[in-house]
Amino acid sequence: MMFSKESALYRAWSSLSVADKILPVAIILAIVLGVLLSVFVPSSRRVFDGVEVVGVSIPLAVGLIIMMIPPLCKVEWEKLHKLILQRKYLNHIIISLVLNWIVCPFLMFGLAWLTLFDKPEYRLGIIMIGLARCIAMVLVWNSIAGGEANLCAILVLLNSVLQIVLYAPYQIFFCYVITGEYHKNAPNTVSYSIVAKSVAFFLGVPLGFGLIIRILAFLTIGIERFEKRILPFVSPWAFIGLIYTIIVIFIERGYSFLKDIRTAFRCIVPLIVYFAITWFSTLFLLRWLLGRTPPNLAVFESGDDEKEALLCGCEEEVVNGSRSATRGCSANYSEIITQTFTAASNNFELSLAITISVYGSGSDQSIAATFGPLLEVPILLALCFVAQLVKFNFAWSDISTDED
Repeated sequence: MMFSKESALYRAWSSLSVADKILPVAIILAIVLGVLLSVFVPSSRRVFDGVEVVGVSIPLAVGLIIMMIPPLCKVEWEKLHKLILQRKYLNHIIISLVLNWIVCPFLMFGLAWLTLFDKPEYRLGIIMIGLARCIAMVLVWNSIAGGEANLCAILVLLNSVLQIVLYAPYQIFFCYVITGEYHKNAPNTVSYSIVAKSVAFFLGVPLGFGLIIRILAFLTIGIERFEKRILPFVSPWAFIGLIYTIIVIFIERGYSFLKDIRTAFRCIVPLIVYFAITWFSTLFLLRWLLGRTPPNLAVFESGDDEKEALLCGCEEEVVNGSRSATRGCSANYSEIITQTFTAASNNFELSLAITISVYGSGSDQSIAATFGPLLEVPILLALCFVAQLVKFNFAWSDISTDED
């Protein structure tokens, strides 16, 4: 049966939850509502003043924590000890660490400076998005695109742990040290302790809840029943918490946001370029690195059994004539697409929470950080459709030519 592009797009779209489908529209409506309240109900800007925790008002802090608990409940913590020991994933772990913790942060840093060189506050918000590696939505994108589930689980678990350790020093390094601003303007520079406390609270607290909920489910009703019956009720709270948080941000900042709206929308440029460069570069670079050159068919005319035994699945199809010889056909689609989406995705919940905690919910940095979820969801959903086309229009070792 021939592959239908329409059916691939339909499968990708139908794999999303209702909340995921409406998230971009909901974010836009939340921004509009927040701005309207800020402009026409000025008293609303002071509603959330009062008792604070780590520099954030209690009502807003609750929203930020609720926003992050559901994604962390989906992480398969119980599999970490088994998956991490599998040698076949070692090379992919190394590749992912390089991409996620060296290449991608520097790429976002460069794009932020290139496009927002004259707007330091907005630039910091964009840089902080690049520092937060994805641990939640990548599970969704990987499932839609047909990635390797176990490899994705390993990378998500590693990024979850590494963010606790690395986010605070990375924020200081990329936002201040690398530019020399940490020493030049020390009194006005955010200290490491402030960032570390924010990370510890806004990642540590929801991480603790996520672990406890997952472990209790594992010990009582079982993971399978938890994912089928309980998780569907937990998941929407991430959506609710995010929308609530964005409304609060724009209630506090909406009036001044309108005055500087051109600069705010400049934040769109580095994010779109980042997603495009990261996704396509990772896909084709890894396909080139991990895919071998197609076999020389003349070598096998003699029927050498020993050499034929070295053929991978796609090379066998090249030899028997069912597939054309294409460089990179030995590359594994499911593993490479997992790496691609893991590199291109960001933990916008964490970057938003830390930005609000460090700089305040009414800051330009927080406004910039809201563009993360606004753009990431529709762009990566579109890239899921592209992945479906790449899957069936390129030669891959794990994809049969007669697959739908």
